[in-house]
Amino acid sequence: MRDNSLQKIIIGIVVFILSILVLGFATLMITEYMPEDVENLSIDGKATKTLKQDEEIKLLTYNLGYLSLDSTQDFFMDGGKNVMPKTASNVNKNLAALQNLIENEDADIYLFQEVDYNAKRSYNMNQYEGLKKDFKGEATYAFYHKCLYIPYPILNPVGHVEGGMAILNKFSSTATRIALPSAYKWPMRAVMFKRCLMVERMKIDESDKEFVLINLHLEAYDDGNTRLRQLEILKELMVEEYNKGNYVIAGGDFNQKFPVVDNSKYPVLDETHFSAATIPEDFLPKKWNYAVDGSKPTSRLLNEVYSGNYDNTQLYVIDGYILSPNIELKSVETIENSFSYSDHHPVRLSVKLNK
Repeated sequence: MRDNSLQKIIIGIVVFILSILVLGFATLMITEYMPEDVENLSIDGKATKTLKQDEEIKLLTYNLGYLSLDSTQDFFMDGGKNVMPKTASNVNKNLAALQNLIENEDADIYLFQEVDYNAKRSYNMNQYEGLKKDFKGEATYAFYHKCLYIPYPILNPVGHVEGGMAILNKFSSTATRIALPSAYKWPMRAVMFKRCLMVERMKIDESDKEFVLINLHLEAYDDGNTRLRQLEILKELMVEEYNKGNYVIAGGDFNQKFPVVDNSKYPVLDETHFSAATIPEDFLPKKWNYAVDGSKPTSRLLNEVYSGNYDNTQLYVIDGYILSPNIELKSVETIENSFSYSDHHPVRLSVKLNK
């Protein structure tokens, strides 16, 4: 009799657990973020400058690591243990540093990746609101990671995530979100990135041409097929716009090494961890150019807290720009800050639109 009762209890527990799992998967399926292939994006604020040919334009790209992946942090997907900082003070400190950077750099355009809108991992801070708060110009946001609840790691789940990319721009623009193929199948697809290209178009004074700017954060954790497909979509868009006579810059976190960089300066220290692939040598069409500072790392692996020493840290150069042939590179420089506020360094760029 006791054995029969115990058996019923065990069966009841198993049924309960299975019911919870089924309900969880069903909820993720119903609430999965499914963006359209092309979506118009809203513009906040008002432009303060007129875009002209033959004038220097200053840009800056920065993967913010949702203001949580600073030098004191590691990350479970890179071989570390943590999901988020232990307190919100990290996020608040890093936001203040970012706001200072925006003010002090005084760039015309900022390209940001990994900007949280509302996520447990960054203490539900609306980082988009924080970074555009005092900016004198336009601001635009595009989601690429939305999930009601990410249930792993099991003992400390990532939880709710709403994150994406942002552009701050002193020139008047229109903006669209262009979807990129996913590296994941169901059920992982429901909780992972829905990556995209964030495209802004700007009119040029006394010209029928446009300046087309592409903010990107390409795939990292895949077998290469999705990464290469995303690159092809990017190239098709860039070439199409250039063939119209437009000026094109693509910038951000490529999650891949650049073939024009001496990557032997940043050797793989442990092959069991994430290792960035290299953009194919023949990717860029003739006369197109990379704008990259290969003398300094732009990113570090988050397998451990930053030691403060480059020699025992896995480093990469994966952040930078691509310029169409009608754009003159004036300068490009990585801003080293010892990964104090993110697992990336910002990269500033100065260019001129040639007539």
